[in-house]
Amino acid sequence: MTGGAAYSEARGSSAAAPMLHLDGIGKSFGPVRVLEGVSLSVAPGEVIGLLGENGAGKSTMMNIVAGALQPDAGELIFNGRAVQFASIAEGIQKGIAFVHQELSVVGALSVAENLFLGRMKRRGTGLLDRRAMRDGARGMLEAVGATGIDPDAPAGSLRAGEQQLVEIARAAARKPKLLILDEPTSSLTPHEVEGFLTFVRRARAEGTAIIFITHRLEEAMSICDRLLVLRNGAVVSDRLPAETSKEQIISDMTGKAAIFDHPARTVSSADVALELTGLSVPHLLDNISLTVRRGEIYGLFGLVGAGRTELLEAICGARRIGAGEMRLNGEPLAPKSPAQALGRGIALVPEGRKTAGILPQHSVRRNASVSSLRSVASQGVVSASREASAVGAKLQALRVRMENDQRAITTLSGGNQQKVIFARTLLTEPTLLLLDEPTHGVDVGAKAELYDIVRAAADEGLTVVVASSELPEILALCDRVGILSKGCLAGVLSREEMDEAHILRLAFSEHEKEA
Repeated sequence: MTGGAAYSEARGSSAAAPMLHLDGIGKSFGPVRVLEGVSLSVAPGEVIGLLGENGAGKSTMMNIVAGALQPDAGELIFNGRAVQFASIAEGIQKGIAFVHQELSVVGALSVAENLFLGRMKRRGTGLLDRRAMRDGARGMLEAVGATGIDPDAPAGSLRAGEQQLVEIARAAARKPKLLILDEPTSSLTPHEVEGFLTFVRRARAEGTAIIFITHRLEEAMSICDRLLVLRNGAVVSDRLPAETSKEQIISDMTGKAAIFDHPARTVSSADVALELTGLSVPHLLDNISLTVRRGEIYGLFGLVGAGRTELLEAICGARRIGAGEMRLNGEPLAPKSPAQALGRGIALVPEGRKTAGILPQHSVRRNASVSSLRSVASQGVVSASREASAVGAKLQALRVRMENDQRAITTLSGGNQQKVIFARTLLTEPTLLLLDEPTHGVDVGAKAELYDIVRAAADEGLTVVVASSELPEILALCDRVGILSKGCLAGVLSREEMDEAHILRLAFSEHEKEA
């Protein structure tokens, strides 16, 4: 069932008037058409899952709704009236709250100060009423399931997921008529996700209209009343979760059938590329011993805090080890910095492209070439033609979608930004590639393309270690997986032994010892 028919049947003839209705919205940036005749409605107390690949037009459409952009065509009706907000502030004033995927907390301020930013509570003397803000902050955090966050903590000291909850709490406290959430659970722990979904259900029951942008299809199908898919700037389906499937939604998003059917690989080399013996990092990792063969894709899985990222950081010299030994291709390995590790042929794609990956002020070309500039330089001067040639060939091979490589990298979709980071890494010609949450925040189509890139590189002899919190990613991509539990290596499974239940039992094993 698609389009308005699904909506009408789900709501019935006595349904409330839409809180938001878009009719024929169009938007272009220069010659690029981003939205083409988009129409949708969301009623009070309804949760719409807005799905689509990176670059499908989701964020552009929601920025038009929120007042950050103006449409070129079409009409926006909000709360029964035709509107065209001139600014985000006007959208907020009218009852629209938009929580973006990119975090905007002020790190130097406390959590409470962030929550009351722009409307600080003051005493009669004009001084800040910190006690009132602290008490108010506790209630705001509790509402979104974030009771563990200290209102007095500097916001910059929080994990990304905790900062995300602060942003959601600030938006929810305004009691908006329409709440737009862009990838709200992408950085949350499973426990935090449950608290957040409880908040969504409560807000829906109170009559808030919610638009939920997400790449996590299981969450969308469990919490949303309808699933609306954008592809290439147009609405291609509007379905009821009970009447569709994950496979159908993926097909709607990509225009292709299931895309994660990756057959088992054959790792022909028996040579050990990476060997860790008794590796320990104080308070983080304990006695890790493992081997990775040349050309193997080796997964690292574990719950939050298990030590996945810390292990990659130890291998590439970003974290000092306390005990143990490492060997790369039979030679001792003890890099004191990532730069030294790169000199040994070890390259890292870090977690969080927004904070640790891209150089937002630079072009696509320079983002791709920055780690390999010496190879395109002569006597210390970068050759623009050699840089363009090397980067252009790699970007083309990785199928990066862009207008040209001189545009700012921030003009690309998330999946294409991630491909540029992969291009940067592969241009250094590494022998060992470390990937930390390599597909975080990208759509299913971009994930499939990134998996193909990794598999092709491994087929040519590159050794890959992938740290991921997504079980489907481990199962689709890896030849073997090492499961970490509270800093210990709980087990190693071959591809034939991998299944979700077995992996999760090992991931919880150290936690159960303390129970």
